[in-house]
Amino acid sequence: MEKDLSKAIAFFKNGRLEEAKKLCIEVLKNDKYNSQALNLNAFILYYQKNFVGAIEQWQKAININPNYIEAYNGCGNAYKNLKKFEEAVQSFKKAIQIEPRYFEARINLGSVLIKLERFEEAIKNFDKVTDVENIAAQAFQGKAYSLMKLKKYEEAIYNFNQSIKINPNDANVFYNLGATYENLKKWQEAADSFSQAMQINPNHEEAYRDLLHLLEFYLPKQESQNFVIKTNNLLKDQNINIDLNNKISDEIIVNYYSRISSILDENFHSKFTNNKSQIFRDDAKDLNCERHFQIFNTFNAIPKFCFGCYKIQIDLKNVLELFKLYIVFDKIKLEKNNLRKCMIEIRSKVTGNYKGLLYCAGLSEAQKIEKYLNPIIKKTIGEDLSIIIKRGCTEFSVSYPKYKEIDESMTYNKEWLKKEKIIDDIILKKNKYSSKIIQETLEGLSISDALIMKNWLFFAKSINDKSYKKFNVSIPDSEYLKLKLQDQIDHRKNEFSKFN
Repeated sequence: MEKDLSKAIAFFKNGRLEEAKKLCIEVLKNDKYNSQALNLNAFILYYQKNFVGAIEQWQKAININPNYIEAYNGCGNAYKNLKKFEEAVQSFKKAIQIEPRYFEARINLGSVLIKLERFEEAIKNFDKVTDVENIAAQAFQGKAYSLMKLKKYEEAIYNFNQSIKINPNDANVFYNLGATYENLKKWQEAADSFSQAMQINPNHEEAYRDLLHLLEFYLPKQESQNFVIKTNNLLKDQNINIDLNNKISDEIIVNYYSRISSILDENFHSKFTNNKSQIFRDDAKDLNCERHFQIFNTFNAIPKFCFGCYKIQIDLKNVLELFKLYIVFDKIKLEKNNLRKCMIEIRSKVTGNYKGLLYCAGLSEAQKIEKYLNPIIKKTIGEDLSIIIKRGCTEFSVSYPKYKEIDESMTYNKEWLKKEKIIDDIILKKNKYSSKIIQETLEGLSISDALIMKNWLFFAKSINDKSYKKFNVSIPDSEYLKLKLQDQIDHRKNEFSKFN
């Protein structure tokens, strides 16, 4: 039996799991109380992602040997994968109780406490092993992450740097360090940290995503070697001058995008894309739509923000006009720096393929801006464009038809405020450690904008908007848009055909 068990262990170490499993079963047929065989069988099931089966085997091993710390640790990891975090905590604590110097279980315990948002407890746990060789880097990292979540950013930075001193090759540590600097609005330090994360792991999607967002409102040092920053800086130099009193020609837009495309092709060799369809100007403000819809869907109450929000909507006929509107929105100056965006419509059952929207905090403000904007749009893009004022979201109009009327005859129901507070309390409790970075976008093209433009052209190609052919550039597929459009592409094509 010992020979079979040794052979099974060798198979396991070489990744030959099924062969190892067969031998384990043979050993257990002859000796069902062999805790080593039960432990090995549990590990095999664990690596086969049969976490329930693994726990059963480890529990059998524990019943035979109540002090089997490896089995308690294994159970904890299996419970963690099953998202049974409280059970995982108890398993890890039991292993530590039996053997206080079982440091692997200590690290595992800390990771689960983080999952449970018990950050203070996690910090106390990690503090006990920051001086232990081999795991100190993990301990400092766990402590730093917990401090970051508690918004103790300076302490978090210190501990992230302690982890880096021990192990300078952990991309996740640099990523979280960057996120911490972001919260302190130390933009250059954040950019440097995200860059370092990407240097260690070129496929680090979170670092790429956050760096992309950062570049919408901050321009890092020119000497950066990060390919994303380098490309962004080159794109910023691609300025386009227009006269807001004269028509923007197709040729100007085509030449402009040709330069953009060349820069991307020469400098941005990456699998990364931008899974967005909208370009914002001039505030990168989160309109918090998820929160507003939660209020409406729960209580059928219109949020106060939405009730007072009006938008100027410009309906565009083709992708060329969308590019022109982007240029106009980038150039106009508004007193309150109102949020504006250019977008392709990828929501199902919503009409209009190309839109420009400008948000206002009230009807009078919208009317004032529309009066200023209307002649500019008609001079630069086209006389036949539809420019109208709407309330912020039309989603509420089924329950409240008067919401669609642009005349302020509908009054706000003060009882709705009580409903809003209920949802806000739930959101605050759920996301008590999270925070959002809101900043004004920079004038001029960013790499985020350029990648979104690629999505615009793919969309145009998908709905057979032939104006995309004028750009005369290769248009790579967008897996993101393919997925979004698969159930509505025919609808979009039919809708577009009226412009052909």
